[in-house]
Amino acid sequence: MLKRMIGAAAALSALTAFLPGTAFAQGSTWAGESLAQVVESARWRFGILRINGSFELLNAGYDGDIYYGYLDHPVPDFTLSAGVPIQLFVPASKKIVLEFVENPRYMFFLDTKNERALNNSFSGRAHIALERLYIQAGGGLSDVHARLSPELNVNIREKTNRINGLVLWQVSRQMSLAMIYGGSDHDFGEADFLGTNIAEALNRKEHVFDVATYLQPNPRVRFFLDGQYGSYVFPNETEVSRDARSYGVFGGFELIPREGEIVEAMKVQGNATLGYVRLDMKDPQFVDGSGLSGAVDLSVEFMKGTGARAFFSRGFQFSVFSGARYYFWTVFGGGITRHLSRHALLRYDLSFGRIDYPTNETNEGVPQGFFSRYTTHTASLEIRLARNMNIAFLATLGKRTLEETGSVRKRNFFGLNLLYGSPVTRISAPIRGVAR
Repeated sequence: MLKRMIGAAAALSALTAFLPGTAFAQGSTWAGESLAQVVESARWRFGILRINGSFELLNAGYDGDIYYGYLDHPVPDFTLSAGVPIQLFVPASKKIVLEFVENPRYMFFLDTKNERALNNSFSGRAHIALERLYIQAGGGLSDVHARLSPELNVNIREKTNRINGLVLWQVSRQMSLAMIYGGSDHDFGEADFLGTNIAEALNRKEHVFDVATYLQPNPRVRFFLDGQYGSYVFPNETEVSRDARSYGVFGGFELIPREGEIVEAMKVQGNATLGYVRLDMKDPQFVDGSGLSGAVDLSVEFMKGTGARAFFSRGFQFSVFSGARYYFWTVFGGGITRHLSRHALLRYDLSFGRIDYPTNETNEGVPQGFFSRYTTHTASLEIRLARNMNIAFLATLGKRTLEETGSVRKRNFFGLNLLYGSPVTRISAPIRGVAR
């Protein structure tokens, strides 16, 4: 896939290298303006083509237990993840931009050789920026070997196909409306863990629809109100009772940097999405779920060079266990950052996580040892070595407490991240699925 993408880019470059400059799609919508800025700021230019690309070495170091206590004994190993994400923009006209993102990645384990894997994800979308309309349509596919979930922290092979689309109407300079759709097909192959057939339990098709209203009273903040409907269908004949629908209402805001301002330079930065979600199970013998859902991530610089951060997220995930069907995963915490110099940053975060299963008479089907609480300390020293090169030295001390017995499983990690180049840039546009 990567070779095909590079070949296509080279062919397009040869055809367009001598064409006159093209005005990038923009219009008068805030999403169209973001698209124009992202395309214009791309790292490399070949004719009308714009390209971002980087080399990422992530979590390279020593992991005290790659399965986080899910086996009877810890499995320590030296690990790393190396990837070369590439983002290509093709301005097809003054109103249309095509975008392609290819991300091949290799997961390496020194001793646990059966966990080594080559992952790949690809996405493509068309952006159409008219005067008061912004339209986006596309899709993607991924084939990755990665950790399943907080409930079952083992590596599985998941193949996912996605399609998505949105229409944004800029009613006025301050107000806009959007309709958003996201569909996905999840396939876990022949995954199995200690007698639990993960593929039978979790293979599913998802469809999520959002209708949102955005209000931007000034250039620094954007508020929104979102209504959402989701449909979840499990094709396995023995698991059709897992079929469900979700309903959600959310509100929130996003803090926006000034034009040309980097996010890190903002005194207050972040976003918040909070609301209420209800999950209706098709099978009446299983308990429906409802409650607070969303995500918050806010940072404020309270004195020169020193900032504080608070974060929270909560949403439902489908369970691999027959008696539970789903659970709510909650994470919250905070941290502090300190700029040691223009090129060095010290960061510390403390987070708490919790798995909550639906309450029923017996909790039948949920094995002992999976009602868990997590505590994680994370510290990093981030250094900018050059304009397009950053390194971060990491230390993570994690603890999982089993609520039934009070026993503790620990996972510590020491390593580094290295980023070189220009990473993939996200366009500021409505996204679906704020409930999850």
